[in-house]
Amino acid sequence: MAVVATAGHVDHGKSTLVRLLTGQEPDRWAEERRRGLTIDLGYAWTDIDGRRVSLVDVPGHEHFTGNMLAGLGPVHAVLFVVAADDGWSAQSREHARAIAALGIRHVLLVVTRCDLAPGEPARTESLAELGRLGIPVAESVLVSGATGAGIPELRVALGRLAAAASPSHAKGELAPADEGDSPGVRLWVDRSFTVRGAGTVATGTLAAGRIAVGDQLLLAGRPVTVRGLQTCGAEVPEVVGPARVAVNLRGVEVKEVGRGTALTGLGWPTHPAVLDIELRRLDATTATGQHRLPRQLTLHAGTAAVPVRTQQLGDGAVRLRLAHPLAVVVGDRAVLRDPGRHEVVGGVAVRAVDPPTRRPVRRDRADHAAYPGLVSAPQWRAGTQEQAGVEDPSAGVRSLLAWLGEHPLQAPSRADLDGWAVTPADLAAAAGRGAVLRLGGVLLGGDALARAEGVVRGLPQPFGVGDAARAMGTSRRVAVPLLERLDASLVTRRLADGTREVRERG
Repeated sequence: MAVVATAGHVDHGKSTLVRLLTGQEPDRWAEERRRGLTIDLGYAWTDIDGRRVSLVDVPGHEHFTGNMLAGLGPVHAVLFVVAADDGWSAQSREHARAIAALGIRHVLLVVTRCDLAPGEPARTESLAELGRLGIPVAESVLVSGATGAGIPELRVALGRLAAAASPSHAKGELAPADEGDSPGVRLWVDRSFTVRGAGTVATGTLAAGRIAVGDQLLLAGRPVTVRGLQTCGAEVPEVVGPARVAVNLRGVEVKEVGRGTALTGLGWPTHPAVLDIELRRLDATTATGQHRLPRQLTLHAGTAAVPVRTQQLGDGAVRLRLAHPLAVVVGDRAVLRDPGRHEVVGGVAVRAVDPPTRRPVRRDRADHAAYPGLVSAPQWRAGTQEQAGVEDPSAGVRSLLAWLGEHPLQAPSRADLDGWAVTPADLAAAAGRGAVLRLGGVLLGGDALARAEGVVRGLPQPFGVGDAARAMGTSRRVAVPLLERLDASLVTRRLADGTREVRERG
């Protein structure tokens, strides 16, 4: 299956094209049909040359830009619509900037209402505007929804677009492309509702991976069970991305799984609340014409929209402090938008999650040598001089190692790291030397896994996360990623009821 979103100015004919291509009504709400205006996301599907193509219809009105970004966020390809009699318009620009920011590389331009005006001027102008933003256009088609002219040609072109946007070529659902392998399944939820007799259903675009009935997924850190699955209106035992999917969840209230929530695989890392990003601005300065970023912006990742505070770092990177944690990982693509000026500022590539604050190194902390069993300065120098370009661990790292020597299974807080003035380079060198262990946003002593294994082997079997956390003398925030790493290392196995047991040696 391929998943394609529409894009374009309000009333340029996006929903009409979806109806003509699929024979289905994408506008789900009575208010949308009464006003002839798409307000929320709509969904439909069709088969072209044996390939299922699922269409996500997005609203074009500027008041519903957040809904539009939720539709574009997880998809691989876009049907960009411009009306011949209206031409390139305000929301054409806004939607195009969002596509450029997300790095979507599979775009089909459709010029509609060619029965009302010649289509060539609008096609020429639109191709120029899209090209100015660096958006590649695979093909362009002139159509008329009123007469049906060009619709057969559009179906053929859409089939070619769907084939080109296959998983091996698509940008992926905010996938960590720079890291090589995704940490697992992630389904960004775009709507949820209750079905009598079935319970809560959450829908979204599964860009990659596999979900099967009976699987356990994580919702806000807790395991939930997949009771049933549907795709394109049919019940199925499993779904493989890319695909539109509806997931029936056991024991979940509908309010727990609204738009912007992420259902993830059990091995997904802890959700970070601070990101270091590379920002690709869409103009020479910012979208507002200012050289510095506004302090308050909105981050659109997947189907989520989260207020963030920005901090420009000295090396050209930007730090984002999120209003609440998100299921993002290194390599993810997202959009920064200025809601006050109604403008997309630029595209985001996540480079680090939950990084320590960058501050000048202070040299007034405890001496690392006072804590036996940790890496000594001569050992550090031998192991990291070439990698980190330093002769000794900094005072900040010595303080960190001293603390971890006393609390190996208790992650220091960001305030602790700030106080010790540990820099990202310091932390990378410490991790490379094996002095510390980084599990997503959690930082532990280098021998934390061995310690955790020793603890869980001494527990009555099977055991829960709470049992392990209490035995380790730590929090669930730390215990969960430790147990997930032990699962991945085949030390423990997760059972159907959410508990774990230690595997037999051998």
